[in-house]
Amino acid sequence: MLEQSQLRDQFLSLLEQQQQAVTLYAKLAGAAQDESLREQAIQIHREKQRHIQLTERLLEIVN
Repeated sequence: MLEQSQLRDQFLSLLEQQQQAVTLYAKLAGAAQDESLREQAIQIHREKQRHIQLTERLLEIVN
């Protein structure tokens, strides 16, 4: 039970960090003047959204 609690806490912390990153990359993509930079920010934003989905799934498993 303690291990599950520790995992849950770590996943929650990771989820918070990923949500902050998604917000940051969305802002970066919106503000980028350079097309290449904008496309990179959009791609990273999508990847971070996928990471959020995976982390949410991990939280479901440990709960």
